[in-house]
Amino acid sequence: MPPRLHNLLSLLLLLFIGCFFTDAAAKLSTTAPCLPDQASSLLQLKASFIGDSLPSWQAGTNCCHHWESITCDMALGRVISLNLGEFNLISSHLDPALFNLTSLKNLSLAFNDFNRASLPALRFELLTDIIHLNLSCTYFLGQIPIGIACLKNLVTIDLSGNYDLYFEQPNFQAFIANMSNLKNLYLDELDLSSSGSNWSSVLADSVPQLQVLSFSWCHISGSIHPSFSRLRSLTTINFRDNLGLTGKVPKYFSELSSLTTLDISVTYFEGKFPPKIFQLKSLRTLV
Repeated sequence: MPPRLHNLLSLLLLLFIGCFFTDAAAKLSTTAPCLPDQASSLLQLKASFIGDSLPSWQAGTNCCHHWESITCDMALGRVISLNLGEFNLISSHLDPALFNLTSLKNLSLAFNDFNRASLPALRFELLTDIIHLNLSCTYFLGQIPIGIACLKNLVTIDLSGNYDLYFEQPNFQAFIANMSNLKNLYLDELDLSSSGSNWSSVLADSVPQLQVLSFSWCHISGSIHPSFSRLRSLTTINFRDNLGLTGKVPKYFSELSSLTTLDISVTYFEGKFPPKIFQLKSLRTLV
């Protein structure tokens, strides 16, 4: 190899190595450790669960690097995601320390047993950044808190499987009034009978971007309001096991071009089923 070419290749190699280590150093310098208040809040939450749960959550270690089910904003050292879904945790209450994690974007406590405790009326409103909230099958009891109704950035909310939760103050209409960003709504087995027959128009007015609507066994009643047709982004409609649903299956369901799942089994819809629904190219499940 000619000396000049050899020198040029060596120089390029040195430049590459230099750039690599500079980039690595820059990333390292912008990685913050878990902030003390975040770690202490998580440890307090851990202490509220019965038994030896979450063994990786240990004092003196970096919660952003070593603790399972935790995701942090690495530049700030703040917890942005807490996924404890299906950990089979047991507690007598939802510890207030959770609400110190005010940078949370994703929170799942699904399929853990909170022993029919009440959700706190206030404090959820502190989680202003939250996008996805999953409290399904958590055995909470009582009024759905007004604090959740204040979470304007929610894209997904799942309260399904909590048959002892209900809407009162706020009622269903007030609950979703400020959730214009909502795309996925799962309320299966919650009692929505207090919303009367206007639940469908409430949805049309409040959540225009809705894609997934799952309302099985919710005690909804009446016919579906024509304004429901404005929900053009729907991909999933689940009205299974609502014996109070009456009237005809809306013809405009056949105009929901993104619809993949339609479940209207065990309802009291009547009349001829709109044949054009069978022509929907996107439809995969019809029950």
